[in-house]
Amino acid sequence: MGRMELPVLDKCCFVLDLKTGCIVLGVVNSILTFVLAVILITFAVDLKDLPETKRDGVDEGGMFSILYISVIIFVTILFAKFVLDLLFVWAVYKEKSGIIKKYCIFWIVVLVLHIIGFLKSMSQMSAGHLISQILFLAENFYYIAIVRSFLKSINEDGVI
Repeated sequence: MGRMELPVLDKCCFVLDLKTGCIVLGVVNSILTFVLAVILITFAVDLKDLPETKRDGVDEGGMFSILYISVIIFVTILFAKFVLDLLFVWAVYKEKSGIIKKYCIFWIVVLVLHIIGFLKSMSQMSAGHLISQILFLAENFYYIAIVRSFLKSINEDGVI
């Protein structure tokens, strides 16, 4: 049986060359990651400033504390991803295939974890949220295909 692989693309979005496309996608990802981190920080501040009287009615079994800690952890992960996105843009600009490969592997791992979480919570999602998650996954598979195509264009041997 043959091996199933992602397609190798010649252009990003049918317009840009692969290097420019990777840089644009990396910059857009870093901006979106930063904005999401800022939004979550404001959410965490709002949670922290919630009056004790409202917390007691909502906080059964310490759920408020778990939610607050998970938001803080997720913000930390997002800032790490922001830095990695900027490193990726620099690596594409300098054509550092080793760094790009590691970033792509990191992104695949994050995507697999996201798919697992998506499949676990899919039955509780509304139709709009389900469609947005499917579009997010499709965009990420396209992003990985673009990065892999760029890697193939600069380094023919041993692409992920």
